[in-house]
Amino acid sequence: MHDSKTALTVATAVFVLLSLRSIIRRRRSATVRDIDGPESKSWKFGTIFYRLARSVAEVSSKGNLADLLLPPSYGQYEFAWTKLFGAVYRIKGCFGQNRLVVSDPLALQYITNSPSFQLGPVLAVMRGWLYDRGAVITIRVDNAVDKSEEVDLSPILSGGALRAITDVALGSPIDDLGPEFEFVEVNTRLLEIASTRSSGQIVFDAIAVYIPKPLLRLMINLPSSAFRALRASKMLSRNIGWRLVREKLGAPEGSYDADIYSSLLHADKKDSTKKTLHPADLVAQTSLILLAGQDTTANTLAFGMLELAQRPELQARLREEIYTTLSTAGSSDQYDNMPLLNAFIKETLRMYPAAALSERVALGDSVIPLATPITTRSGKTIDAIPVGKGQVVMLGVAAYQRLDSRWGAKSEEFDPERWLDGRARQGEAIGPYANLLSFFAGPHTCLGWRFAILEMQTIVCDLIGKFAFSTSENEDGPFRLRLATTLLPLNGKGEKGAKLSGFTCAPYSILQTRNIFSNCIKPGSPEEVNSEADRFGQRAQPHNEQAVYSRLCY
Repeated sequence: MHDSKTALTVATAVFVLLSLRSIIRRRRSATVRDIDGPESKSWKFGTIFYRLARSVAEVSSKGNLADLLLPPSYGQYEFAWTKLFGAVYRIKGCFGQNRLVVSDPLALQYITNSPSFQLGPVLAVMRGWLYDRGAVITIRVDNAVDKSEEVDLSPILSGGALRAITDVALGSPIDDLGPEFEFVEVNTRLLEIASTRSSGQIVFDAIAVYIPKPLLRLMINLPSSAFRALRASKMLSRNIGWRLVREKLGAPEGSYDADIYSSLLHADKKDSTKKTLHPADLVAQTSLILLAGQDTTANTLAFGMLELAQRPELQARLREEIYTTLSTAGSSDQYDNMPLLNAFIKETLRMYPAAALSERVALGDSVIPLATPITTRSGKTIDAIPVGKGQVVMLGVAAYQRLDSRWGAKSEEFDPERWLDGRARQGEAIGPYANLLSFFAGPHTCLGWRFAILEMQTIVCDLIGKFAFSTSENEDGPFRLRLATTLLPLNGKGEKGAKLSGFTCAPYSILQTRNIFSNCIKPGSPEEVNSEADRFGQRAQPHNEQAVYSRLCY
């Protein structure tokens, strides 16, 4: 009898607890449903047709997610929604799923630092497809050009970024990678795949939430060209990694700090308090080093060069700062003492973050704090949003970096001066660099962010110091943005690229920077060279046809 009463009491208590849990979850879900956002009429993609309330714009739409991820130019709808609904709003995902889009700084800070949120399932599995299991990212917690010709900077910058990474990190120029040079071809194929996004991918991402991760991971064995490229990339990266590790383990003592791999393998030789990294752990980072930092930096630089090409006065001021500062040999610290250069880099990163939109999923019930309270559809004012387990949150990095409250008036315009006149707010830090989330934040902060900044400083100085760029006369319209794996520049035909016209504007001896590209750029006439050089008291020397080509390579 006593046992029966005990069992009944326990059963009642469990029922009450489960009921309370259900009520709390419904209330959390109700709060999300009560948050304002664009009207939804389509079950598959969200909105089929909506009118922006309080706006004169009437927009025909494929759906909330399609509008968010596949607009004619990325941000066309997202930035309009942010202005209309605020830094937090709700959209309909595929199959009626409620999603939050967040650009509120406090909410972003909380989510990026909280262990309660993880990557979306597809992105998490994709990282496993791309990188070895031990890679830190998978661990939870020749072109000729003159004034009348054009050059597409995208592939040049991409190749330059890869060369810089292999030289500094691996201590091996990419041309010396031996038989594994095939990796470059495979890598190019992967970058092509990563430059696309379709409505079918959006639907697959929605379905993948319900597919067990072990089954998703097995998809890499499918016989498609994309998965063959993924498998080849991992194999080649592993081969390159082991070959380099064996070479560095047998290297003489004087080369222990020649590059990052050497330093990590021989850390205890120079400092007994440090531990060396196990060779297998270091090899696992090879695919990450070769892939993750290439197109992210290259695309950001391409956007920056496109903006400079439209602003000749800004370009001239930047060139003058470069000549003044780098006319004599010095250390890399000189780059940090160039205000306009760094303002330009910050503004480029602000306007064109590589990861413009990132997905997170709540691992459990949580409460997201807000810097600015919002008013729900029912009229309630809230300063925190309770969310339940499984809630999808889209982190609007690009939208956050265009908030007037954060970056000053006209934040949708490219203006490096905001970093010099105090308009860019220097409040509480979110990301590791200039309060920007371009390198993300928290445990997932990009480990190579400082190298990326130095790489951009060097490349911009090398390009703008030697060449003057203008927009291409043959483009069909202004450049646009596409969000695929990263944010990409599109030309007037909707193809990935950054076509510019350019000519040499200074004698090469003015600068002491290292050259970083393997492509050739043909300068303009000696008159054009000297007209620019005269401003600094230096004349270009007469040169023959062979001498007018500058090999830009390490």
